[in-house]
Amino acid sequence: ICEFCLKYMKKKKTYLRHRGECTCRGPPGTEIYREKTDAGSNLCVYEIDGKENRVYCQNLCLLSKLFLDHKNLYYDVDPFYFYVITEVDEFGAHIVGYFSKEKQSAEDYNL
Repeated sequence: ICEFCLKYMKKKKTYLRHRGECTCRGPPGTEIYREKTDAGSNLCVYEIDGKENRVYCQNLCLLSKLFLDHKNLYYDVDPFYFYVITEVDEFGAHIVGYFSKEKQSAEDYNL
């Protein structure tokens, strides 16, 4: 899996070729927060609209399904905003976590 665009591949050879060609160095969407840590790195939060970046958000959900057995797998990511937390260094923005939020919640839930 490419850590920047979240594209997954079956073969190592395909991954290595993709890694050389991939121009992504962070999540799509809008950077909404940045803070320099005591360790000298930057923490950034990106807001990603599921409708505008459908494949990236679907791949993010698939990735999280590997770690959360109770996670519902949704391919309909259009009604969600995704907030991706990254640590930025000279190579790019590396994902450290994320959460999602419905754009319009019928129950008025915030997250």
